[in-house]
Order: sequence, then C-alpha cells, then structure tokens
Amino acid sequence: MLSALIDLIWAGLLWLFCSLPLITVGASSTALYYAIVKSIRHERGRVSACFFHAFKTNFRQATAIWLLMVLYVLIGVGDGYAFSRMGFAENSPLIVFSRVILLPVPLLFPWLFPFLSRFQNTVGGTIRYCLFLAVHHFGRTLLLAAELALFLLICWLIPFLIPLLPGAFCMLMSLHLEPVFRGLTLEQETDAADPWYNE
Repeated sequence: MLSALIDLIWAGLLWLFCSLPLITVGASSTALYYAIVKSIRHERGRVSACFFHAFKTNFRQATAIWLLMVLYVLIGVGDGYAFSRMGFAENSPLIVFSRVILLPVPLLFPWLFPFLSRFQNTVGGTIRYCLFLAVHHFGRTLLLAAELALFLLICWLIPFLIPLLPGAFCMLMSLHLEPVFRGLTLEQETDAADPWYNE
C-alpha cells in the first residue's frame, strides 16, 4: 500500500516535471495515465519506465492534440474579448456563444489523452472517437469534468498540494475510464502479446 502511494506521487511528479515546458502537457498526460494504469493498477513494470515509454511513443500525436486544444481555447477567448471590447453586452448572443463553444474542451480533455495511451488512431480520428465516447457516456463525462474542475480548484486554493495531486486524480479518473476502454479492447481483435489492460 505504501509502495503504491509512493509510486502514485512519483508518477504525478514526473507529469509535473515533464509538463513544465507547457507544450508537452498532452504527452505528459498520456504518459501519466499509461503509467498509473499499467504500473500501479496492474503492477506491470516500473512507473518511470512506463511513463517515459508512453511519453516517447505518443509524443507527436499528443502534442498535436494538445496544441489544437490550446489554439481552440485561444480563439474562443480571443473572440469573447474582441466582442466585449466592441461594446457587446455580457449577455449578448455573440459573447454567450464565444463561451459556449469552449465547453467541449473540459468535456473532451479527460477522454483524449487516456484514449491515446491505449489506442492507435490519427489525430482527427482520436478527437472524433473521443467526442463520440464523451457523448455516448455523458454521465461519466460530466463526472470526469467535475473531477478535473475539482483538481484545478484545489491546485488554485492549496498550491503546495500540487505535487501530490496529479497521480491521485489520474487514478480516480481511471476508475471511470477503464470499464469503457476495457469494453472497447475486448471488442477488438488484438495482436498485442501482453494485453495487460484486459486483466
């Protein structure tokens, strides 16, 4: 139990360290989920080895998806700021629309990088399939978004806990995501020699 707790904290610290350039948040998040599920939940391999394997394997796609998300948010925020500077009221349709279009980000974020850690697809295919999963499992999606919001709130209110939180929240999210992912992998024929995720 103590060993798993230490591994959980260490995985979170790896995520924090590897996310510092900000451009690598997507790759770090993918690696964190992979390490938590494979090394800690399934006790297959060391945390560091699992983390950096997933980080390198998924770096390009995870970074591309992360940058697309950042660009999407910047455009939405920029539109809202521009509309407000033009004198539109806070409740005007354009201002409201510029905020509503940001909703897919917190709803999709909990699905994207965990999905990428497990399945191979194109960048567009990953986004489309995760959008389908987010809608199809909307109850889970709302719960995951609430957990993400809670994580950010605690980081804001109690910043000294930041090193301890990423691993714990990733573990919590995996409890909701793994039943869905396990169902997907069981439906597919796999060539993997060691399908640890279906155990």
